[in-house]
Amino acid sequence: MKALLIHAWNERELAYRGRFSSFFSYPSLTLATLYSLIPKGMFETIDVIDENSQRVDYDTAHYDVVLISADTSSAHTAYKHAAAFQQRGSYVAIGGYHATGLPEEVAEHCNTVLSGPAEVILPAFLRDLADGHPKPFYRDTNICAAEFPTPARDKVTQKHKLRIPGMIADRGCPNVCKYCSMRVMWDSAPRPIEKVIDEIRSLHSREVIFYDPNFFGKREYALRLMRAMEPLHILWVSNATADLGYDHELMDAAYQSGCRGVLLGLESMNTVSLRGVGKRFRATDKYKEIIDNLHSHGIAVNGCFVLGFDSDTEEELLALPERIDALGLDLCRFAVLTPYPGTKLFEEYDKAGRITTRDWSRYNQHQAVFTPKNMTAERLNVIYRQVWKESYSWKRLFRRVLHSPWSKHWYGCFILGANIGFKFLGIDKEYKPR
Repeated sequence: MKALLIHAWNERELAYRGRFSSFFSYPSLTLATLYSLIPKGMFETIDVIDENSQRVDYDTAHYDVVLISADTSSAHTAYKHAAAFQQRGSYVAIGGYHATGLPEEVAEHCNTVLSGPAEVILPAFLRDLADGHPKPFYRDTNICAAEFPTPARDKVTQKHKLRIPGMIADRGCPNVCKYCSMRVMWDSAPRPIEKVIDEIRSLHSREVIFYDPNFFGKREYALRLMRAMEPLHILWVSNATADLGYDHELMDAAYQSGCRGVLLGLESMNTVSLRGVGKRFRATDKYKEIIDNLHSHGIAVNGCFVLGFDSDTEEELLALPERIDALGLDLCRFAVLTPYPGTKLFEEYDKAGRITTRDWSRYNQHQAVFTPKNMTAERLNVIYRQVWKESYSWKRLFRRVLHSPWSKHWYGCFILGANIGFKFLGIDKEYKPR
């Protein structure tokens, strides 16, 4: 038998696919993890396609089994692939976030729906498939972190991606933000520290990106892990929450273990907005102090902001570039608030009649798919693009780079590359619905 693994990508969107994408596009672990979960010898051939940089050809070969992973924005692309391969006699299973949030819908387009983390459900599905009795639905949110396989990174293309390996110590996050899809997908405990260290060693890389949604969320675990990482002499970056900037013990341990940057989900400069979506840390007046504290420990900060909360006004959003200047961030990212199916935010907006489209290809964080309170959806889209453009003027870009704690080190080139990459992200080149 032959198998094909596809990481579907929204074919109508061009953002993250530009000439500078290798400066900021992280290598995905999705396909590498799926490959590692397939029992050796089960398939004669296993082909792998990451649509971010590769194309799917339905007639290159016949595949007995096609496994497709899709998020919400790539759901329609996944459905198109599923129909084409089913017409050619393939058994098609779809997994990923959208299959977890809307399994009944996904079931209309494939033979089997895989909801939740692949570590449990994919082996179960493959066993049943080998026995000739695959089920239409598989669902399990409880994964044993000790049983995580080492992703088969060598089986997946790194074309147009950062040449820095990514990995995970803990998929979980204690926060319960209404718009976050993380808790819909899985519950997770941290991996055994010795397994994390062994995997880092196996990468043979001086730099590592941790994809953990909140690396420091379980404080004592994070401290033990970072102490174990010190002898490895690597440099690493991760996601974190803003309150990290008040924990000097954590920041000290982070720097000593090689941490040189964190992505903070600041989300908004409006405290009321943060309270409305369940953010635990809402002291927006402390952002500058937090960023200064992290800088004093030699850690750069990528601040992420979401536009379109109910308390947002046009004036506040348009002032973001100037307010970000005052914060002293090293990098900044923006997204339009997107209520993904399965989240509390989607449920609330749907009940209120505020969801304006179920064209999932538009759920890409670059377009408003709901009715904002203080402006039109069209106006929010315009402001979003204006904020990106103004924040990434050459003057602001170089100011961030020159004032970064990375500026005096060789790895400062990464901050420069990431800023240039975001300047040319390509959100204005994306598909626009007719």
